[in-house]
Amino acid sequence: MTNHLHLVVQQKDGKLSDWVRDFKKFTSKKLLKMIMDNPPESRKEWLKMIFAYHAKLNKRAVNMQFWTHEM
Repeated sequence: MTNHLHLVVQQKDGKLSDWVRDFKKFTSKKLLKMIMDNPPESRKEWLKMIFAYHAKLNKRAVNMQFWTHEM
């Protein structure tokens, strides 16, 4: 599993931050579902623990946080 993604994006209408927010929401839900629904994934429990840990650090995250920012 790679740990980062590079994109070149231009937003014509609206704010780029809105697009980034929606992209993160959509991709995190899809990727988490793929991980959890994949029986051969040997790191599933470890990943769930990591995602839950990062969610606890973020006041807005509910159960799991897929994206992290090193700032």
